[in-house]
Amino acid sequence: MTDLTSDTIEGRLIAQRKVLARLVALAGSDALRDWLDERSSMQDHQEDPGAVPAPGIAIEVALAEEIRCIREEADRLRDGIAPG
Repeated sequence: MTDLTSDTIEGRLIAQRKVLARLVALAGSDALRDWLDERSSMQDHQEDPGAVPAPGIAIEVALAEEIRCIREEADRLRDGIAPG
């Protein structure tokens, strides 16, 4: 098995993002795209935007950011624009 260095893990995650984006683009489902949109921004339901974030919020932010990246990549693929 390959040693799991940070570069190896990052490469694998990028590959997974590319595969998922391709699948989303090929699926062409508006329902799937809407689902991704709903989850691509974190909803903390706090009234004060300056409030101190709760512990563990970094995971939720990263999750929303990754979903946004997958959706954007899928849109580029669907629209025939070469990925960056």
